[in-house]
Amino acid sequence: MTSLEKVYDPKPVEAKWAAAWRERRMFRAEPKGERKKRFVIVIPPPNVTGALHIGHALNNTLQDVLIRFHRLEGQPTCWVPGCDHGGIATQNVMEKQLKTEKKSRFDLGREAFLERMRAWTKECKSTILGQLARLGCALDWDRESFTMDEARARSVYAAFEHLWKKGLIYRGHRMVNWCVRCGTALSDAELEREDRKTKLWHIRYPGAPDPGAGADGSEGLIVATTRPETMLGDTAVAVHPDDSRYQGLIGKKLKLPLTPYEIPVVADAAVDSSFGTGAVKVTPAHDVNDFEIWQRHPEIGQRQVIGFDGRMTPEAGAAYAGLSREAARDKVVADLGEGLVKTEDHANAVQTCYRCGSLIEPMLAWQWFVKMESLAKAALAAHEAGRFKLSPESWSKPYSDWLLNIKDWCISRQIWWGHQIPVWYCLECHPDIATKPFQTIPDLKGVVSKTKPNHCPDCKSRKGDFIQDPDVLDTWFSSALWPFSVFGWPEKSADLDFFYPTSVLVTGYEILYLWVARMQMMGLELMGDVPFHTCVIHGIVRDKSGKKMSKSLGNVIDPLVMMDKYGTDAFRFSLVVQAHPGKDMPFAEESITGARNFGNKIWNSSRFVLMNLPDQAPEGGYRLSGLGRSKLELADRWILAEYEQAIEMARVRYAAYDVAAAADALYAFLWDKFCDWYVELAKLRLTGPDGEAKETVRAILVQVLLGTLKLLHPVMPFITEELYQALKGYGGEDAPWILGSPRPGGEGWKDEQAVARMTRVMEAVGALRALRAQLNVPPGLKLRVLTAGDGEGLRLVEEHQEYVKTLARLDAIDGAAGARPPHSATALAGGLSFYVPLEGVIDFAKERARLEKEAKDVVAQLERCRAQLSNQNFLSRAPKSEVDTIRQRQTDFEAKQNRIREILENLS
Repeated sequence: MTSLEKVYDPKPVEAKWAAAWRERRMFRAEPKGERKKRFVIVIPPPNVTGALHIGHALNNTLQDVLIRFHRLEGQPTCWVPGCDHGGIATQNVMEKQLKTEKKSRFDLGREAFLERMRAWTKECKSTILGQLARLGCALDWDRESFTMDEARARSVYAAFEHLWKKGLIYRGHRMVNWCVRCGTALSDAELEREDRKTKLWHIRYPGAPDPGAGADGSEGLIVATTRPETMLGDTAVAVHPDDSRYQGLIGKKLKLPLTPYEIPVVADAAVDSSFGTGAVKVTPAHDVNDFEIWQRHPEIGQRQVIGFDGRMTPEAGAAYAGLSREAARDKVVADLGEGLVKTEDHANAVQTCYRCGSLIEPMLAWQWFVKMESLAKAALAAHEAGRFKLSPESWSKPYSDWLLNIKDWCISRQIWWGHQIPVWYCLECHPDIATKPFQTIPDLKGVVSKTKPNHCPDCKSRKGDFIQDPDVLDTWFSSALWPFSVFGWPEKSADLDFFYPTSVLVTGYEILYLWVARMQMMGLELMGDVPFHTCVIHGIVRDKSGKKMSKSLGNVIDPLVMMDKYGTDAFRFSLVVQAHPGKDMPFAEESITGARNFGNKIWNSSRFVLMNLPDQAPEGGYRLSGLGRSKLELADRWILAEYEQAIEMARVRYAAYDVAAAADALYAFLWDKFCDWYVELAKLRLTGPDGEAKETVRAILVQVLLGTLKLLHPVMPFITEELYQALKGYGGEDAPWILGSPRPGGEGWKDEQAVARMTRVMEAVGALRALRAQLNVPPGLKLRVLTAGDGEGLRLVEEHQEYVKTLARLDAIDGAAGARPPHSATALAGGLSFYVPLEGVIDFAKERARLEKEAKDVVAQLERCRAQLSNQNFLSRAPKSEVDTIRQRQTDFEAKQNRIREILENLS
């Protein structure tokens, strides 16, 4: 007999199996087998600098669940691990480290800085991949990839060259999102949007002298702005052509306050007449909408008054040049004097850098772009044709809308850590190129080459005097190639042919546009097929109040701490069971306690089963196939029917990517039915004489437990592997691992009649247990019960009275002769009444006093609930989950109040 420790300690079990799986390369994937059946996932590569946070834990646990489930179903699986170089985020971390040494990257120089980055990120990569192993991830560790390794560099160059040759990559002078803190351009998808409380300043722009009239043309007009510092770069004021207030001013000139400039009033249909004063200042060099107005009215010109460092340029005027944006704003407001008509509070939606949180500055710059229109059309067509699906489907419309309204993708970043743009410039053709910022230099002609060219196609120079574009590619460029670059593209290989396209991507909704859409576009363009047929989207893990976790709020939950404290399986289960598709998850440490208790429950029940098996398993093990249905008890037929339903439900929900529902189905079956009911009823025969009845219950215990453990394995891999190894011999199995074991069976045991009859028995037991608890009857005291009700129900209880007596701790069950006996309590269940005579069981006076005190407590609790639910302020601000909890609490207290009243009446 295989014995289990009395108390489950997850640490040695997890360490043992994690090492065994890794050592024996359990999850190594080979490009062989039936290609149609393969199931492939590429990991969303975590940033190389990151420690494993709870979002990573959720995302990778969900992937692991899917990989293990499909492996359990007999499919060849492949899950590719790796890390992303992280671009801006990673460089920012290193620059902070250098700052503590009182250095900057410029002190080191580009090559020395990159060498330090490579050494440091190698250590970081090892740390985060080790944490994924600790989580139990069934990754093919031999396939570890990195978006900055040599193989991925070849992929990046091949993709850039392909898009360049097709005319889809170009260098253009465009309005870009500029982060003055990170010193780089960002794409639209890399921006965070947040509401901030600010001011709306109303500024008078006086009329300019009218040469025809020889005097001021008018009093001018008033504009409202949230950014008075950009006023110094205004080149026009725009009004709606149908706005009657300004018809006489269109075409006239205004004096730009604090400057020597005069600017025109132009009519433009894009102006919202209802905002502010209906007159809009136009700053083409520092606002996207104003830039578009300039494109329609090029005669107004443009003037850049904020530099790439976030400070005012000489174009802003001597009084403001060199000031930060914030300081310039304060000075402009102070200098306006009477020109500032009024100031009012204003809620303003602003855009910030997704990495450092700094306000984005719209800037005109020379940058590299990818033309997105044709790529987006292909991705949209694939989605509409059903070749690519989103789960849940509610994300389909936002995804389609983004593709329909897509803008060209700015792919250049003014940092050092990343894939340097493979474009070279001839110094003969551009002699001043080394002395100016590249984003300010127009009309550069470059040569796309993996290495330094040896001649210039334009000037025919063969001096080899070339300089490479200093910018690097957006980190999402290399990430967009991930589903095929990890299999060696552009080289053709057996891996690429077998594993691409992959099956599913699991990710959070926050990178649907940043990454998912771009992978679809690149896969279709470069491989001719979607990179995966389904994207499973999960929500964000929030704290129990629904707030986003952050260090500043002090509400961060560290996965490594939780795994140390509760065990990895418990932590994984607590995440999975709450991961309802596409929804954010309120998470608290208390939820892991319940998951740990579940693991202990499974362990203890398995230990009980093993203790009641012989030292040697019978030849061939215990099998369900040898059981005769006609000889089975009601409890046997019921648990086998429930078992079949549970594993069928789990399979269906796993396959539909609803892993929370699968975990919930298995939890409900194992805890509420198998452990709490069947194991308890099995004791009646296990403690009886040897024979067919005992062998039957042993077979059912072994096979039902084995099969359920297999379906639970994707969620709780360590404890299920340990228990499988202990039980497999008794089940007639000899697979080295649970994932190589026979597919869990259970078919053919559906029995609606048995389920219905057993349900009535369980309701009776439940009602009697509740009555015992309500009356504080000592657990060791057995009760006598009288029954009354419909004939079928009475016959059922009589036939299975041993079940009821055992589980409800009764001494006897007799029929009631007439009305309810005096001084008795009543339990009702399924058309039956159970009368419990209380003489000699309780002290009536003490029990009445206790119940009256409890009734007062219940009234107080009900008043609190009702007060909260009638408070409109609470209802409008509290999370829905909290409101629902209080509503349920009110319902429970009302039921308890009614029950106490009923018992008090019976005691009278």
